[in-house]
Amino acid sequence: MRLALLFLAFTSFLLPQVASCEISSATDKIVAEFMELDIDEYGSVSYDEYELMVMDRLGDRFIEMDADGDEEVTVEE
Repeated sequence: MRLALLFLAFTSFLLPQVASCEISSATDKIVAEFMELDIDEYGSVSYDEYELMVMDRLGDRFIEMDADGDEEVTVEE
């Protein structure tokens, strides 16, 4: 009896969560990640918001290449 009650309690907790889960496609995931660039939360990504992401990534890449930190990348680096 206790096991049956435990099972019912568990499933009543779990089923609403399972029912509300949406299965996302790879495209849905890419779109959701892209929309995270929407800083002003207008529901769209502006060129400026996109450019901020690009420049941030370029800056990170440059820092990775600039091994000695002199803000210049040489052939040796």
